[in-house]
Amino acid sequence: MHALKKTMVRVALVAGMVVSGLASPNWPEFRGRHRAGSIGGGEIPVVFGPGTNVQWRVPVPGGHSSPVVWGDLLVLTGFEEGQLLVLGYDAGSGTERWRYALPPGRIESGSRLSHPATATPVMDGERVVAYFAPYGLVCLGMDGQERWKAPLPTPVTGHGASSSPVLAGEWVLQLCDQDEGSYLLALDRRSGEVRWRTEREGFRRGFSTPLPWPPEEPEVVIVAGTLRMVVYDLADGSERWSVRGLPNEMVASPVGGDGAIFVAGWTHGSGVPRMPDWEGLLSQGDTNGDGRLSRAEAPAGPARQHFHYIDANHDGYVTRSEYETIAAIFNASRNVTMAVRPGGSGDVTGTHVVWEQTRGLPYVPTPLLHDERLYLVKNGGLVSCLEAGTGRFLYQEERLGALGDYYSSPVAAGDRILAISQPGTAVVYRAGGALEVLARNDLGETVLASPAVVGSTLFVRSATTLWAFRE
Repeated sequence: MHALKKTMVRVALVAGMVVSGLASPNWPEFRGRHRAGSIGGGEIPVVFGPGTNVQWRVPVPGGHSSPVVWGDLLVLTGFEEGQLLVLGYDAGSGTERWRYALPPGRIESGSRLSHPATATPVMDGERVVAYFAPYGLVCLGMDGQERWKAPLPTPVTGHGASSSPVLAGEWVLQLCDQDEGSYLLALDRRSGEVRWRTEREGFRRGFSTPLPWPPEEPEVVIVAGTLRMVVYDLADGSERWSVRGLPNEMVASPVGGDGAIFVAGWTHGSGVPRMPDWEGLLSQGDTNGDGRLSRAEAPAGPARQHFHYIDANHDGYVTRSEYETIAAIFNASRNVTMAVRPGGSGDVTGTHVVWEQTRGLPYVPTPLLHDERLYLVKNGGLVSCLEAGTGRFLYQEERLGALGDYYSSPVAAGDRILAISQPGTAVVYRAGGALEVLARNDLGETVLASPAVVGSTLFVRSATTLWAFRE
Protein backbone atom coordinates (compact mmCIF):
# COMPACT_ATOMS: atom_id res chain seq x y z
CA MET A 1 0.00 0.00 0.00
CA HIS A 2 1.06 3.57 -0.59
CA ALA A 3 1.25 6.51 1.80
CA LEU A 4 -1.55 8.98 1.21
CA LYS A 5 -0.83 12.66 0.92
CA LYS A 6 -1.61 14.06 4.37
CA THR A 7 -3.48 17.19 3.35
CA MET A 8 -7.20 16.60 3.02
CA VAL A 9 -9.81 19.11 1.98
CA ARG A 10 -12.28 20.34 4.58
CA VAL A 11 -15.20 21.54 2.51
CA ALA A 12 -17.44 24.20 4.00
CA LEU A 13 -21.00 24.72 2.84
CA VAL A 14 -21.39 28.10 1.21
CA ALA A 15 -25.11 28.35 0.59
CA GLY A 16 -26.59 25.10 -0.62
CA MET A 17 -26.11 21.37 -0.67
CA VAL A 18 -27.46 18.10 -1.97
CA VAL A 19 -27.50 14.94 0.09
CA SER A 20 -28.42 11.35 -0.42
CA GLY A 21 -31.59 9.61 -1.44
CA LEU A 22 -32.50 6.16 -0.15
CA ALA A 23 -29.23 4.61 -1.07
CA SER A 24 -27.29 7.03 -3.11
CA PRO A 25 -25.81 10.19 -1.71
CA ASN A 26 -25.54 12.85 -4.40
CA TRP A 27 -22.95 15.46 -3.50
CA PRO A 28 -23.86 18.90 -4.74
CA GLU A 29 -22.61 21.07 -7.46
CA PHE A 30 -22.51 24.58 -6.06
CA ARG A 31 -21.12 27.24 -8.37
CA GLY A 32 -19.10 24.61 -10.17
CA ARG A 33 -17.97 22.70 -7.07
CA HIS A 34 -18.91 19.20 -5.96
CA ARG A 35 -18.64 18.59 -2.24
CA ALA A 36 -16.29 16.02 -0.78
CA GLY A 37 -18.85 15.17 1.85
CA SER A 38 -22.07 16.37 3.41
CA ILE A 39 -20.56 19.22 5.38
CA GLY A 40 -22.13 22.45 6.55
CA GLY A 41 -20.49 25.69 7.54
CA GLY A 42 -22.68 26.32 10.58
CA GLU A 43 -23.67 23.97 13.40
CA ILE A 44 -26.05 21.05 13.70
CA PRO A 45 -28.53 21.56 16.54
CA VAL A 46 -27.78 19.18 19.41
CA VAL A 47 -31.28 18.74 20.81
CA PHE A 48 -34.28 18.76 18.47
CA GLY A 49 -37.49 16.88 17.82
CA PRO A 50 -41.25 17.25 17.34
CA GLY A 51 -41.51 19.67 20.25
CA THR A 52 -38.01 21.11 20.45
CA ASN A 53 -36.18 23.68 18.31
CA VAL A 54 -38.66 23.37 15.44
CA GLN A 55 -38.38 26.33 13.07
CA TRP A 56 -41.15 24.91 10.91
CA ARG A 57 -42.69 21.63 9.79
CA VAL A 58 -44.89 20.79 6.80
CA PRO A 59 -46.52 17.58 5.55
CA VAL A 60 -44.97 16.14 2.38
CA PRO A 61 -45.94 13.41 -0.09
CA GLY A 62 -44.31 10.02 0.21
CA GLY A 63 -40.74 9.68 -1.04
CA HIS A 64 -37.17 8.92 -0.05
CA SER A 65 -35.33 11.73 -1.85
CA SER A 66 -33.37 14.13 0.31
CA PRO A 67 -33.93 17.88 0.61
CA VAL A 68 -31.83 20.09 -1.65
CA VAL A 69 -31.26 23.74 -0.71
CA TRP A 70 -30.07 26.60 -2.93
CA GLY A 71 -30.37 30.06 -1.44
CA ASP A 72 -33.93 30.30 -0.10
CA LEU A 73 -35.30 27.47 -2.26
CA LEU A 74 -35.65 23.90 -0.96
CA VAL A 75 -36.56 21.14 -3.41
CA LEU A 76 -37.49 17.49 -3.01
CA THR A 77 -39.52 14.91 -4.92
CA GLY A 78 -42.56 12.81 -4.04
CA PHE A 79 -45.25 10.47 -5.32
CA GLU A 80 -48.92 11.09 -4.52
CA GLU A 81 -52.26 10.19 -6.10
CA GLY A 82 -50.57 8.55 -9.07
CA GLN A 83 -48.33 11.50 -9.89
CA LEU A 84 -44.57 11.99 -9.71
CA LEU A 85 -43.90 15.35 -8.07
CA VAL A 86 -41.09 17.88 -7.87
CA LEU A 87 -41.82 20.32 -5.04
CA GLY A 88 -40.30 23.71 -4.27
CA TYR A 89 -40.50 25.20 -0.76
CA ASP A 90 -39.41 28.43 0.85
CA ALA A 91 -36.45 27.33 2.98
CA GLY A 92 -37.14 30.01 5.57
CA SER A 93 -40.82 29.31 6.22
CA GLY A 94 -41.65 25.91 4.68
CA THR A 95 -44.30 27.49 2.44
CA GLU A 96 -44.83 25.55 -0.77
CA ARG A 97 -43.89 27.78 -3.71
CA TRP A 98 -44.61 25.45 -6.58
CA ARG A 99 -45.15 21.85 -7.59
CA TYR A 100 -44.59 20.10 -10.90
CA ALA A 101 -46.36 16.84 -11.72
CA LEU A 102 -45.56 14.02 -14.14
CA PRO A 103 -47.58 10.91 -14.95
CA PRO A 104 -45.46 7.81 -14.28
CA GLY A 105 -44.76 5.07 -16.74
CA ARG A 106 -44.43 1.51 -15.47
CA ILE A 107 -43.82 1.57 -11.72
CA GLU A 108 -40.85 -0.67 -11.05
CA SER A 109 -41.23 -3.60 -8.71
CA GLY A 110 -38.82 -3.72 -5.82
CA SER A 111 -38.32 -4.32 -2.15
CA ARG A 112 -40.73 -3.05 0.50
CA LEU A 113 -38.53 0.06 0.87
CA SER A 114 -38.40 0.98 -2.80
CA HIS A 115 -40.27 4.08 -3.93
CA PRO A 116 -40.86 5.91 -7.25
CA ALA A 117 -39.43 9.12 -5.70
CA THR A 118 -36.11 7.90 -4.35
CA ALA A 119 -33.42 9.73 -6.34
CA THR A 120 -32.41 13.13 -4.95
CA PRO A 121 -32.68 16.11 -7.36
CA VAL A 122 -29.78 18.46 -8.09
CA MET A 123 -29.67 22.26 -8.62
CA ASP A 124 -27.16 24.77 -10.02
CA GLY A 125 -28.92 28.10 -9.37
CA GLU A 126 -30.55 28.14 -12.81
CA ARG A 127 -32.20 24.75 -13.05
CA VAL A 128 -33.46 21.78 -11.04
CA VAL A 129 -32.93 18.28 -12.44
CA ALA A 130 -34.85 15.30 -11.05
CA TYR A 131 -34.85 11.62 -11.94
CA PHE A 132 -37.74 9.21 -11.47
CA ALA A 133 -37.19 5.57 -12.38
CA PRO A 134 -40.80 5.24 -13.70
CA TYR A 135 -40.28 8.20 -16.04
CA GLY A 136 -36.71 9.43 -16.60
CA LEU A 137 -35.23 12.91 -16.23
CA VAL A 138 -36.94 16.28 -16.05
CA CYS A 139 -35.37 19.74 -15.87
CA LEU A 140 -37.18 22.74 -14.36
CA GLY A 141 -36.28 26.35 -13.82
CA MET A 142 -35.87 27.60 -10.26
CA ASP A 143 -39.48 28.79 -10.60
CA GLY A 144 -40.71 25.24 -11.23
CA GLN A 145 -41.39 25.78 -14.94
CA GLU A 146 -40.48 22.93 -17.26
CA ARG A 147 -37.29 23.34 -19.34
CA TRP A 148 -36.99 19.86 -20.85
CA LYS A 149 -37.88 16.20 -20.34
CA ALA A 150 -35.94 13.05 -21.20
CA PRO A 151 -38.04 9.87 -20.80
CA LEU A 152 -36.05 6.70 -20.11
CA PRO A 153 -37.01 3.02 -19.79
CA THR A 154 -37.88 1.86 -16.29
CA PRO A 155 -34.81 0.04 -14.92
CA VAL A 156 -34.96 -3.68 -14.28
CA THR A 157 -33.80 -4.24 -10.72
CA GLY A 158 -35.07 -6.21 -7.77
CA HIS A 159 -34.80 -3.34 -5.29
CA GLY A 160 -35.88 -0.30 -7.30
CA ALA A 161 -33.52 2.34 -8.70
CA SER A 162 -32.05 5.12 -6.56
CA SER A 163 -28.93 6.56 -8.21
CA SER A 164 -29.33 10.34 -8.28
CA PRO A 165 -28.50 12.73 -11.15
CA VAL A 166 -25.40 14.90 -10.90
CA LEU A 167 -24.26 18.02 -12.76
CA ALA A 168 -20.73 18.14 -14.10
CA GLY A 169 -19.53 20.76 -16.56
CA GLU A 170 -22.12 20.98 -19.32
CA TRP A 171 -23.62 17.60 -18.57
CA VAL A 172 -26.35 16.01 -16.51
CA LEU A 173 -25.12 12.52 -15.63
CA GLN A 174 -27.45 9.66 -14.79
CA LEU A 175 -26.26 6.19 -13.83
CA CYS A 176 -28.64 3.37 -14.74
CA ASP A 177 -27.11 0.18 -13.33
CA GLN A 178 -29.65 -2.63 -13.47
CA ASP A 179 -29.92 -6.40 -13.72
CA GLU A 180 -29.47 -6.29 -17.48
CA GLY A 181 -28.27 -3.53 -19.81
CA SER A 182 -26.55 -1.10 -17.41
CA TYR A 183 -25.35 2.25 -18.77
CA LEU A 184 -24.13 5.75 -17.88
CA LEU A 185 -25.82 8.65 -19.65
CA ALA A 186 -24.68 12.23 -20.25
CA LEU A 187 -27.21 14.85 -21.37
CA ASP A 188 -26.78 18.51 -22.21
CA ARG A 189 -27.90 20.38 -19.11
CA ARG A 190 -29.51 23.14 -21.20
CA SER A 191 -31.39 21.10 -23.78
CA GLY A 192 -31.63 17.57 -22.38
CA GLU A 193 -30.13 16.12 -25.57
CA VAL A 194 -28.08 12.95 -25.09
CA ARG A 195 -24.38 13.71 -25.68
CA TRP A 196 -22.98 10.28 -24.95
CA ARG A 197 -24.02 6.93 -23.55
CA THR A 198 -21.56 4.37 -22.20
CA GLU A 199 -22.66 0.78 -21.84
CA ARG A 200 -21.55 -0.87 -18.61
CA GLU A 201 -21.25 -4.50 -19.57
CA GLY A 202 -20.76 -6.77 -16.59
CA PHE A 203 -22.29 -4.34 -14.10
CA ARG A 204 -25.44 -5.51 -12.38
CA ARG A 205 -27.91 -3.62 -10.21
CA GLY A 206 -26.31 -0.77 -8.31
CA PHE A 207 -27.50 2.20 -6.28
CA SER A 208 -24.41 4.38 -6.00
CA THR A 209 -24.38 7.97 -7.31
CA PRO A 210 -21.42 9.05 -9.52
CA LEU A 211 -18.77 11.49 -8.29
CA PRO A 212 -17.42 14.08 -10.78
CA TRP A 213 -13.70 14.74 -10.21
CA PRO A 214 -11.76 16.90 -9.48
CA PRO A 215 -14.19 19.15 -7.59
CA GLU A 216 -13.05 22.49 -9.03
CA GLU A 217 -13.24 21.60 -12.73
CA PRO A 218 -14.41 18.01 -13.25
CA GLU A 219 -12.62 16.07 -15.97
CA VAL A 220 -13.85 12.58 -15.11
CA VAL A 221 -16.73 10.90 -13.33
CA ILE A 222 -16.10 8.14 -10.78
CA VAL A 223 -18.64 5.31 -10.61
CA ALA A 224 -18.66 2.50 -8.04
CA GLY A 225 -20.42 -0.66 -9.20
CA THR A 226 -20.25 -4.42 -9.36
CA LEU A 227 -16.74 -5.51 -8.29
CA ARG A 228 -15.07 -2.37 -9.69
CA MET A 229 -14.84 1.39 -9.42
CA VAL A 230 -14.53 2.80 -12.94
CA VAL A 231 -13.53 6.31 -14.00
CA TYR A 232 -14.92 7.74 -17.25
CA ASP A 233 -13.80 10.74 -19.29
CA LEU A 234 -16.43 13.48 -19.07
CA ALA A 235 -15.83 14.53 -22.66
CA ASP A 236 -16.95 11.29 -24.29
CA GLY A 237 -17.65 8.64 -21.64
CA SER A 238 -14.57 6.56 -22.46
CA GLU A 239 -13.01 4.54 -19.65
CA ARG A 240 -9.80 5.99 -18.18
CA TRP A 241 -8.95 3.78 -15.21
CA SER A 242 -10.49 1.33 -12.78
CA VAL A 243 -9.91 -0.44 -9.46
CA ARG A 244 -11.00 -3.99 -8.60
CA GLY A 245 -12.05 -5.35 -5.23
CA LEU A 246 -15.61 -4.14 -4.49
CA PRO A 247 -18.75 -6.11 -3.55
CA ASN A 248 -21.17 -7.56 -6.08
CA GLU A 249 -23.64 -4.75 -5.40
CA MET A 250 -22.74 -1.16 -4.50
CA VAL A 251 -25.10 1.06 -2.53
CA ALA A 252 -22.97 3.76 -0.88
CA SER A 253 -21.37 6.38 -3.13
CA PRO A 254 -17.70 7.34 -3.47
CA VAL A 255 -16.45 10.53 -1.82
CA GLY A 256 -13.22 12.42 -2.41
CA GLY A 257 -10.76 14.72 -0.74
CA ASP A 258 -7.39 16.13 -1.73
CA GLY A 259 -5.29 13.11 -2.49
CA ALA A 260 -7.78 10.24 -2.56
CA ILE A 261 -11.13 8.76 -3.47
CA PHE A 262 -12.83 6.76 -0.71
CA VAL A 263 -15.31 4.00 -1.41
CA ALA A 264 -17.00 1.57 0.97
CA GLY A 265 -19.31 -1.33 0.24
CA TRP A 266 -20.97 -4.23 2.00
CA THR A 267 -23.60 -6.65 0.75
CA HIS A 268 -25.08 -9.94 1.82
CA GLY A 269 -23.78 -11.45 -1.41
CA SER A 270 -20.14 -11.06 -0.46
CA GLY A 271 -18.71 -14.09 1.22
CA VAL A 272 -21.31 -16.47 -0.24
CA PRO A 273 -19.76 -19.97 -0.35
CA ARG A 274 -18.58 -21.08 -3.77
CA MET A 275 -21.62 -21.52 -5.95
CA PRO A 276 -22.53 -25.13 -6.86
CA ASP A 277 -21.66 -26.46 -10.29
CA TRP A 278 -24.33 -25.70 -12.90
CA GLU A 279 -24.48 -29.25 -14.22
CA GLY A 280 -25.01 -30.54 -10.70
CA LEU A 281 -27.90 -28.13 -10.20
CA LEU A 282 -29.52 -29.23 -13.45
CA SER A 283 -29.23 -32.89 -12.49
CA GLN A 284 -30.96 -32.14 -9.18
CA GLY A 285 -33.65 -29.75 -10.31
CA ASP A 286 -34.29 -29.67 -14.08
CA THR A 287 -37.36 -31.88 -13.96
CA ASN A 288 -38.59 -31.07 -17.47
CA GLY A 289 -35.16 -31.32 -19.11
CA ASP A 290 -35.24 -27.90 -20.81
CA GLY A 291 -31.72 -26.97 -19.67
CA ARG A 292 -32.82 -24.18 -17.33
CA LEU A 293 -34.25 -23.80 -13.82
CA SER A 294 -37.49 -22.27 -12.66
CA ARG A 295 -37.74 -21.06 -9.07
CA ALA A 296 -39.63 -24.24 -8.16
CA GLU A 297 -36.89 -26.37 -9.72
CA ALA A 298 -33.94 -24.55 -8.13
CA PRO A 299 -32.34 -26.76 -5.46
CA ALA A 300 -32.13 -25.39 -1.93
CA GLY A 301 -29.03 -23.24 -1.34
CA PRO A 302 -27.54 -20.27 -3.19
CA ALA A 303 -29.40 -21.01 -6.44
CA ARG A 304 -32.78 -20.69 -4.74
CA GLN A 305 -31.73 -18.04 -2.23
CA HIS A 306 -30.47 -15.67 -4.93
CA PHE A 307 -32.85 -16.73 -7.71
CA HIS A 308 -34.31 -13.26 -8.30
CA TYR A 309 -30.83 -11.75 -8.54
CA ILE A 310 -29.50 -14.48 -10.86
CA ASP A 311 -32.52 -14.21 -13.19
CA ALA A 312 -31.22 -11.09 -14.97
CA ASN A 313 -34.09 -10.62 -17.40
CA HIS A 314 -36.71 -11.61 -14.81
CA ASP A 315 -38.43 -14.09 -17.09
CA GLY A 316 -38.82 -16.62 -14.28
CA TYR A 317 -36.00 -18.90 -15.42
CA VAL A 318 -32.27 -19.14 -14.78
CA THR A 319 -30.08 -20.12 -17.70
CA ARG A 320 -26.50 -21.37 -17.72
CA SER A 321 -25.23 -17.96 -18.86
CA GLU A 322 -27.12 -16.10 -16.13
CA TYR A 323 -26.01 -18.52 -13.46
CA GLU A 324 -22.34 -18.65 -14.40
CA THR A 325 -22.19 -14.86 -14.66
CA ILE A 326 -23.47 -14.45 -11.11
CA ALA A 327 -21.34 -17.32 -9.80
CA ALA A 328 -18.24 -15.52 -11.05
CA ILE A 329 -19.40 -12.24 -9.53
CA PHE A 330 -20.21 -13.79 -6.14
CA ASN A 331 -16.87 -15.57 -6.05
CA ALA A 332 -15.01 -12.28 -6.64
CA SER A 333 -17.17 -10.12 -4.33
CA ARG A 334 -15.39 -8.38 -1.42
CA ASN A 335 -16.77 -6.22 1.37
CA VAL A 336 -14.30 -3.39 1.87
CA THR A 337 -13.47 0.26 2.54
CA MET A 338 -10.61 1.52 0.41
CA ALA A 339 -8.72 4.70 -0.35
CA VAL A 340 -7.56 5.14 -3.94
CA ARG A 341 -5.13 7.69 -5.32
CA PRO A 342 -6.80 9.03 -8.50
CA GLY A 343 -5.06 8.88 -11.85
CA GLY A 344 -3.32 6.44 -14.12
CA SER A 345 -4.78 4.35 -16.92
CA GLY A 346 -6.27 0.89 -17.17
CA ASP A 347 -6.45 -1.30 -14.07
CA VAL A 348 -4.60 0.57 -11.30
CA THR A 349 -5.52 -1.78 -8.44
CA GLY A 350 -1.92 -2.77 -7.85
CA THR A 351 -0.51 0.75 -7.90
CA HIS A 352 -3.13 3.23 -6.66
CA VAL A 353 -4.93 1.53 -3.74
CA VAL A 354 -3.57 3.36 -0.69
CA TRP A 355 -5.21 1.32 2.07
CA GLU A 356 -8.06 -1.10 2.74
CA GLN A 357 -10.17 -2.05 5.77
CA THR A 358 -12.81 -4.76 6.10
CA ARG A 359 -14.50 -3.85 9.42
CA GLY A 360 -17.26 -1.41 10.31
CA LEU A 361 -18.58 -1.34 6.75
CA PRO A 362 -21.77 0.55 5.81
CA TYR A 363 -24.47 -1.07 3.71
CA VAL A 364 -26.35 2.04 2.55
CA PRO A 365 -24.85 5.20 4.15
CA THR A 366 -22.09 6.89 2.21
CA PRO A 367 -18.87 7.47 4.19
CA LEU A 368 -18.39 10.97 5.61
CA LEU A 369 -15.01 12.64 5.03
CA HIS A 370 -14.44 15.43 7.54
CA ASP A 371 -11.24 17.05 8.88
CA GLU A 372 -8.87 14.29 7.69
CA ARG A 373 -11.07 11.56 9.15
CA LEU A 374 -13.44 9.08 7.51
CA TYR A 375 -16.61 8.18 9.41
CA LEU A 376 -18.59 5.00 8.71
CA VAL A 377 -22.11 4.15 9.93
CA LYS A 378 -23.13 0.50 10.03
CA ASN A 379 -26.54 -1.09 10.57
CA GLY A 380 -27.29 -1.55 14.24
CA GLY A 381 -25.98 1.90 15.09
CA LEU A 382 -22.29 0.99 14.99
CA VAL A 383 -19.92 3.81 14.00
CA SER A 384 -16.24 3.84 13.14
CA CYS A 385 -13.68 6.58 12.57
CA LEU A 386 -10.49 6.17 10.56
CA GLU A 387 -7.52 8.36 9.74
CA ALA A 388 -8.17 9.24 6.11
CA GLY A 389 -4.46 9.26 5.30
CA THR A 390 -3.56 5.85 6.71
CA GLY A 391 -6.78 3.88 7.21
CA ARG A 392 -5.93 3.39 10.89
CA PHE A 393 -8.99 3.03 13.12
CA LEU A 394 -9.32 5.74 15.74
CA TYR A 395 -12.37 3.91 17.01
CA GLN A 396 -14.15 0.91 15.57
CA GLU A 397 -17.78 -0.24 15.63
CA GLU A 398 -18.75 1.68 18.75
CA ARG A 399 -22.42 2.01 19.64
CA LEU A 400 -24.47 5.14 19.04
CA GLY A 401 -27.19 3.81 21.32
CA ALA A 402 -29.81 3.83 18.54
CA LEU A 403 -30.61 0.42 17.13
CA GLY A 404 -32.03 -0.32 13.69
CA ASP A 405 -30.94 -0.11 10.09
CA TYR A 406 -29.39 3.07 8.70
CA TYR A 407 -30.29 4.36 5.23
CA SER A 408 -29.66 8.06 5.82
CA SER A 409 -26.04 9.11 5.31
CA PRO A 410 -24.19 10.98 8.08
CA VAL A 411 -23.67 14.73 7.73
CA ALA A 412 -21.33 17.12 9.55
CA ALA A 413 -21.19 20.81 10.37
CA GLY A 414 -18.49 22.31 12.56
CA ASP A 415 -17.52 19.74 15.17
CA ARG A 416 -20.85 17.87 15.12
CA ILE A 417 -21.95 14.83 13.15
CA LEU A 418 -25.51 13.64 12.69
CA ALA A 419 -26.60 10.07 11.92
CA ILE A 420 -30.30 9.11 11.77
CA SER A 421 -31.57 5.55 12.09
CA GLN A 422 -34.40 4.21 9.97
CA PRO A 423 -36.71 4.08 13.04
CA GLY A 424 -36.13 7.84 13.41
CA THR A 425 -33.56 8.33 16.17
CA ALA A 426 -31.26 11.22 15.27
CA VAL A 427 -27.92 10.89 17.06
CA VAL A 428 -25.64 13.92 17.29
CA TYR A 429 -22.04 13.10 18.17
CA ARG A 430 -18.81 15.03 18.25
CA ALA A 431 -16.35 14.87 15.39
CA GLY A 432 -12.97 13.60 16.52
CA GLY A 433 -10.90 10.56 17.34
CA ALA A 434 -13.12 9.37 20.22
CA LEU A 435 -16.87 8.80 20.17
CA GLU A 436 -18.79 11.31 22.27
CA VAL A 437 -22.57 11.18 21.84
CA LEU A 438 -24.11 14.58 22.52
CA ALA A 439 -27.80 13.73 22.13
CA ARG A 440 -30.29 11.15 20.89
CA ASN A 441 -33.43 12.72 19.44
CA ASP A 442 -36.59 10.74 18.67
CA LEU A 443 -38.34 12.14 15.59
CA GLY A 444 -41.31 9.82 15.93
CA GLU A 445 -41.24 8.74 12.26
CA THR A 446 -39.06 6.59 10.06
CA VAL A 447 -36.26 8.33 8.17
CA LEU A 448 -34.57 7.08 5.00
CA ALA A 449 -33.55 10.39 3.39
CA SER A 450 -30.34 12.15 4.40
CA PRO A 451 -30.55 15.54 6.12
CA ALA A 452 -29.20 18.86 4.85
CA VAL A 453 -27.45 21.55 6.90
CA VAL A 454 -27.48 25.18 5.80
CA GLY A 455 -25.86 27.57 8.23
CA SER A 456 -27.33 26.55 11.57
CA THR A 457 -30.59 25.16 10.16
CA LEU A 458 -31.08 21.42 9.85
CA PHE A 459 -33.57 20.09 7.27
CA VAL A 460 -34.86 16.54 7.75
CA ARG A 461 -37.35 14.56 5.69
CA SER A 462 -39.18 11.83 7.58
CA ALA A 463 -41.96 9.54 6.39
CA THR A 464 -44.67 12.23 6.20
CA THR A 465 -42.99 15.45 7.30
CA LEU A 466 -40.35 17.94 6.20
CA TRP A 467 -38.73 19.58 9.23
CA ALA A 468 -36.53 22.62 9.75
CA PHE A 469 -34.74 22.59 13.12
CA ARG A 470 -32.70 25.42 14.58
CA GLU A 471 -31.39 26.09 18.06
